[in-house]
Amino acid sequence: LVATLLTAYDLPEEIDTQPTSVSMSILDQKVQTGPPNARFRERNSFKFLSGGSGASQELSIAAPLSSLYPSTLHFGVDYDGSDSSTSQTLIAQCKLDEVMHINEPKWLILNLQPESKNNVDETSIPCTGTPNADENYDKKKLENGTTTQLQQPTLRLKLLLTGPYRPEISALIGLSSAWFRTVDDSSQMLSKLMNSIIQSLPSKLPSAKYLLIPTVPMAAGGVAFLPIILGVMVIGLPLFLPILVILLAICALLGTICGGVYMSTRAGRDSASVLLGPIYGSFIATTSGQRIIYNTGPRPSPVSLAQSILPNDMIGKLVTSLLIDFVGSSSYLLPVVGEAFDLIWAPTQTVLICAMYDSNMPSLKYISFLEEIIPFTDALPSATLGWVKQYSTKLLEESRKKVNELAVVARGEKHVISNGFRS
Repeated sequence: LVATLLTAYDLPEEIDTQPTSVSMSILDQKVQTGPPNARFRERNSFKFLSGGSGASQELSIAAPLSSLYPSTLHFGVDYDGSDSSTSQTLIAQCKLDEVMHINEPKWLILNLQPESKNNVDETSIPCTGTPNADENYDKKKLENGTTTQLQQPTLRLKLLLTGPYRPEISALIGLSSAWFRTVDDSSQMLSKLMNSIIQSLPSKLPSAKYLLIPTVPMAAGGVAFLPIILGVMVIGLPLFLPILVILLAICALLGTICGGVYMSTRAGRDSASVLLGPIYGSFIATTSGQRIIYNTGPRPSPVSLAQSILPNDMIGKLVTSLLIDFVGSSSYLLPVVGEAFDLIWAPTQTVLICAMYDSNMPSLKYISFLEEIIPFTDALPSATLGWVKQYSTKLLEESRKKVNELAVVARGEKHVISNGFRS
């Protein structure tokens, strides 16, 4: 953990001396800088720049990432004086797992408050934000009864938390790098070979008109037999359906392999980065993403990971629930092969339903698992039942209120119309 101190801004005017140091402490370790290098002319603010006189203005603490990441970081702006008015400390703190992304520098503005204050503001605000003014620093009473606005004291710094990947992520990165190097070398060799073939092949091939001799009979036979083949396939569709599904699966597998090889090339990686880069950036910015990629301690459970991805709003949950039930019921397309697919889908669906509805219907995850794992019970829409259980009462209550409002409006209109006829 490395902190580079920049400035201590808008320190209290009643302390008319410069701070002696800034300390950083976490996990019972404490380090501190030397005095500031300069003072701003028109305000009680000080610069801390690396390379100045005295101690280093860059603070560093080494500890296991699994211990640092969930901990709270404390800063203190220290004053040493002969009396109690000048001998004090302004403190600030922030939770690393809430404000930091591992291996990414972060500019922070931390609110400073007296050490004696009971309720310490733990909010850290990015450098692009505006600090929330604390009530104790908002106003100061003057002798003539007027008030003046004071700025919130802040500490501005750059923070960097570094740490290793999880072992499996490191192994995956190493294997991917080796695979990409192999593909790049192979594609370079194939490119040279294809260029040489393209340049030398035309001179060795016979004239194009001689190729028509075997091509014309083959094309004529194909055109003649194509209707017969299509008719046989239509008549024997129930018999050929499993074979067709197997052929489609083989084609899909070959397409996936070819697509994976292309995505492993340099051009494929560039294309994939355009699409997957924002998705990865959004994922790694979440707490679950940080805990999965980096060795921050215990791995997140599949349920917590699903909760960070799945929607939380009513419409989003409804669409997701319908998709889950559709995938679960799709095994009826292939009665035998589909039931084998349920062995894989049953635990996946259970995790998804547990992530969305476990707080409202804890027993639903067991129902979902049983209806997927038991043959010929996939028609039960367990995910949609969870949505109905969570939102039906709310929707009925809102509908009842709307009906009552419409009834009141209708009675009022009826009263107005009846009075109009009487007049």
